[in-house]
Amino acid sequence: MAKPSGVRLADSGPALTEIEKPTRGRESGRLDRLGRFWDLVLHLAQRETSSRHRFTLLGWTWPLARQLAQLGVLVFTFSHIVKLEIPDFPAFVFSGLIAWSWFASSLVTATGSVVANRNLAFQSGFPLAVLPAVAVAVPLLDVFFALPVLAVLLATAGELHATFLFLPVILVVQLVLMTGIAWLFATAQVFLRDVQNFVTLLLLVLFYVTPVFYDRSSVPDEYQWVLLANPMTTLIEAYRSIFLDGSLPAAKPFAILALVSIGVAALGYAVFRRSEDGFVDEL
Repeated sequence: MAKPSGVRLADSGPALTEIEKPTRGRESGRLDRLGRFWDLVLHLAQRETSSRHRFTLLGWTWPLARQLAQLGVLVFTFSHIVKLEIPDFPAFVFSGLIAWSWFASSLVTATGSVVANRNLAFQSGFPLAVLPAVAVAVPLLDVFFALPVLAVLLATAGELHATFLFLPVILVVQLVLMTGIAWLFATAQVFLRDVQNFVTLLLLVLFYVTPVFYDRSSVPDEYQWVLLANPMTTLIEAYRSIFLDGSLPAAKPFAILALVSIGVAALGYAVFRRSEDGFVDEL
C-alpha cells in the first residue's frame, strides 16, 4: 500500500495531524483499490459484451427479443384469457420484466462465474471478486436496450413522467443488492456444484412470488408477507412508481431496501474474500 500522503507534513502540524495521517492514508488506499476494482469490472464487462453475441444475426438485441416475446405471451394471456384488468398492462408488465430479467440472468451467470473461469484463480494477483460483479454488470446493457421500448409504451399510454430521472438511483440499489448476492452464490458454487442448479430452481419459484405480471394489491392479506419479504417486490414497485404513477418510490421501504442492499454487498464481499484462499484447492 502506498505511503500515507501526510507523512511529509510531520513537522508542520499539531499532534492530531500525526494521528490523522495514517487514517487518511488508509482511506485513500481503500478508495484507490475500489476505483481500480470497478475499472477492471467495467473493462471486463465491455470485453464480454463485445464478444457475447459475436457472429449472431440479432446481436445485442437477442435479450430484448426474449423480453418482448415474454411480454407478448403475458399480455395476451392476462388480457384475453385470464383478465387481470390492470390499466396500461403492457407497460405495467414490461417495467417488471426489465427488472426481473436483469436479476434472474445475472444471478445464474454470476453463480457459476468463478468455476467457469477457474483458470484465472491460478493467476497470482487476479482479483476473483470481479468475476461475479462482471456477470451482474453485463446484463445491465440489456436494461438500457429495453428502456427505449418501455418509454414508447409509456408515451403511448400517456404515462411518461419526469420521475423517470430517478431511475439511476433504483438501478444502483438493484446493482448493489445483486452483486452482494452474486458473491455469496459464487462462493457457495465453488464448494458445492449443485448451487447453480438450486439458484435456477429458486428463480423459477421466485418469479411467481414477485409481482411481475400482477399487482401486489390483488394478493390476499395472509400472503402479503411472502411478497414483502422478497426484495424484488420493493424494487419492481419502485420502478412502477416512477414509470407509471409519476411519483417517487415509497420512502421507508426503499430506504430499508437500500440499507439491506449495502449490508448484503458487504457480507457477500467479506464471505467471498474470506473463502477465496480455498478456491484453488476446489477448482
